[in-house]
Amino acid sequence: MSVPRKYTRPTIILHWLFAVTIIAVFVLGKVMEDTAASPEKLNIFMSHAGLGALTGLFLVYRIILLFKHPRPKPDPKWGIVMISLSRLIHLLLYLAPLALVLSGMSMSLLAGLMELAIAGDWQAWPEHITISPAAVHGLAAPVLLASFALHVIGALYHQFILKDNLVARMKPA
Repeated sequence: MSVPRKYTRPTIILHWLFAVTIIAVFVLGKVMEDTAASPEKLNIFMSHAGLGALTGLFLVYRIILLFKHPRPKPDPKWGIVMISLSRLIHLLLYLAPLALVLSGMSMSLLAGLMELAIAGDWQAWPEHITISPAAVHGLAAPVLLASFALHVIGALYHQFILKDNLVARMKPA
């Protein structure tokens, strides 16, 4: 099988949907973090959890596509350091969201957050969640944010400094 020059249409669409949902979930998480226990916080939580679950579905489908369709190869002119950094950042872009989805679901179940939100019981919302999935969630979020930022910086570097038109591989035809 020949190596493609760009990603498949489903992969491209999923890439951009994944990016949008990750940004939305992150923003909702930050807003929720800064919101006092209230009916509004429960609504933000439900939106955060729903979009987080959708992001998880996108992630699973994205992983399936990784195995189903060959990916474009890195340009050998990039050198071993740039290729290794690219692989590491892409790996983190899969592992960090996976950790966030799994820890978020675990935290929600173990701390009873979904039941509180569905019941509208904002007075019982815990001020601090100290179970281990909460710690994983708190660690994975900055890892995802950093890898996301490095991914964007890398794309901009390729596009405007190296001028190798790498971004075209992720644009629909």
